[in-house]
Amino acid sequence: MGKNGPGTRHRNTYHDRFAVSQPRSPPNVEFDHPSIEFKKTVVNPDITPVFSSIETLINYSTDFINKLKAKVLGENSNPHRRYSTFECLLSHTWKKVTQARGLDLEESTHVRVAVNGRARIKPAVPMEYFGNLVLWAYPTLKVKELLQESHSYVAKAIHDEVIRVDSRYFKSFIDFGASNTEGEELEATAPEFGNTLCPNLEVDSWLRFQFHDLDFGGGIPCAFFPPNIPVEGLIIFLPTCSEDGGVDVVISLLPEHVPLFRQISHSMDD
Repeated sequence: MGKNGPGTRHRNTYHDRFAVSQPRSPPNVEFDHPSIEFKKTVVNPDITPVFSSIETLINYSTDFINKLKAKVLGENSNPHRRYSTFECLLSHTWKKVTQARGLDLEESTHVRVAVNGRARIKPAVPMEYFGNLVLWAYPTLKVKELLQESHSYVAKAIHDEVIRVDSRYFKSFIDFGASNTEGEELEATAPEFGNTLCPNLEVDSWLRFQFHDLDFGGGIPCAFFPPNIPVEGLIIFLPTCSEDGGVDVVISLLPEHVPLFRQISHSMDD
C-alpha cells in the first residue's frame, strides 16, 4: 500500500461501466465503427510471421522539448494555435522513424493514437470512476509529406485527427456497441505479439500518469519503464524520473532501422 501524505482524502471509487457509457435511446451510430475500430474475423487466417524487434529508449530533455515547441510555433501560420508537448514530440518521432525505415515516398503511413475520452465525452466522466474510456485517432500522411513538410504540418495533421474523436464520436461508438450485440463477429485492430506495424505506428502517452507521486516507503521512484514491447512500431511516451524533467520515448523497431533512428533522433532538420 502506498504511503499517504498529510491531509490525504480518499474518494469513493466505482467501476460501473454502464453509468459512464450508457447508450442513447434510440441509438444514433454516426460513424463507420466496424471498419475503423474493428476488422472482420477471418475463419482460417494465414500464419502471421513473427518479427524480432529491438526496444530503444530515447530521452528528450526539457530544453530539447522547449526548442522543438518553439520551432513548431515559428513554422505555424497561425501564431495563436499552439500544439501540446505530445503533438510536437509525436510529429518529430513520426518523421524520424519514417526516415529511418526508408519507405517509398508515395507510400501512406498512419499512426494509431490512443485518445482518452474521460474529459471529451459530455458530461465528463467523474474522477471517481475507476476505469478507461479510450478510442483511437488515425492521422495519415504520405511518406513524402512526413519527410518534406515541416514539424508544424505534421503536428497539425495529428491535432486535427485527435480532435475529431470528440463527445459525438464516443457516444456514436457506445451506441454501436449496444446495437451490435447480435451482429457479425468483429475483431479488434490491436496488433498481436510479434507483429510489425511498418509502415505504420501506434503510440500511447503515459505523460499524465503520476508516477512521481508513488511512495511505497522508500521514497519516489528513480526510474519507471514499461514491460517488454512485443510489437514493432509501438511507442510509449513516459515522463522521465530525472530532476531535469523531460520525456522518455520507448519504441520498438526492426534491428536494421535502429542505428539510423538513434543517429537522427535529436536532429530537428525537416
